Amino acid sequence: MQQRYRLKWESTLCLVVLLMVVLSACGNAASNNQTNDKISTNDPSGQSKMVVMREYTDATGNKISIPANPQRVVTTQYLDAMLALGVKPAGAASHLLEGDYLKGKIDGVADIGNPTNVEKVLELQPDLIITTEYTTPEVKEQLEKIAPTVVVSFGEGDVFEQLRSVAAVLGKDKEAEQWIASFNKKAEEGRKKLIGKFKKDETVTIYMAYDKNVLRVYGARNVGHVIYRSLELNPPEYIRQKLAKDPRFNYVYEKLAKDPRFNYVYDVISMEKLPELSGDRIIMLVYDEASKDGMLKQIEQSALWRNLPAVKNRKVYFIKADPWFTYSPLAVDQSLDEAVKMFSVDPK
Repeated sequence: MQQRYRLKWESTLCLVVLLMVVLSACGNAASNNQTNDKISTNDPSGQSKMVVMREYTDATGNKISIPANPQRVVTTQYLDAMLALGVKPAGAASHLLEGDYLKGKIDGVADIGNPTNVEKVLELQPDLIITTEYTTPEVKEQLEKIAPTVVVSFGEGDVFEQLRSVAAVLGKDKEAEQWIASFNKKAEEGRKKLIGKFKKDETVTIYMAYDKNVLRVYGARNVGHVIYRSLELNPPEYIRQKLAKDPRFNYVYEKLAKDPRFNYVYDVISMEKLPELSGDRIIMLVYDEASKDGMLKQIEQSALWRNLPAVKNRKVYFIKADPWFTYSPLAVDQSLDEAVKMFSVDPK
């Protein structure tokens, strides 16, 4: 009798242990599926395949299940950053495909329009869409029905932060850091090449002539990134004070802080401000032919411009929007090359 009870108890114990093992295995599987799940999907040829997914939190705080290794990405803004990471998107916005500096690098990238043509995006059958905070809620809602749609902030960080954020979505973090390190090394070499070309306290002002009547002066983003951050040239006092007052961009004279977040990009000014804001050297970005015949013509015909020390001393450099106006990795990289070459000789 005791032997029979003992056998029954041992059998029950074995079942309990076995049940615990099974439950533990199920629990581990469920835990792993929170970060890596597999779904069945069809590729563009119609063939079914399993795709590994992972959870990602985008710039808006949304938690999204995205492919761990996306194959067909569409972007409304980050074409340049993707190319820098070695990823060619399936489609990109129209304005991103217009730059001459990307010629030879964007063959095969479909034009999805600007604003976004949702039907065109659908035709491309993307498995991931990367957009910005500036996409309208209506368009974003439609894109989300096509594929996982991730928001990477364009206004919050600098070009390096944008590159890192895009890399995080694509699983290319290592490639991003390698690109940034290479760029910083090039910038350091550029600074060395310009030794002796500038006096210690010499200042550089960056203007942009746009359309018929718009004149801007720039800070340390966009056009100013290469001049003030990469080459560490001195901004005029007005720009220096603007950067110093920026609550998210701590400026120390002759050295910009590492924090890439900042608010001040540019001010729209009147020509009357030229004497006050112009430094020892002037960079003038002429946006297009309309700007050349419009705002720039007005400026050059004014006595205010002709009497500037930089103008009298022939220290004015004229640059084009392509690639200078585009704030993205490959554009900034080419702008750096052009800046070093530009400052290595006296302007004509």
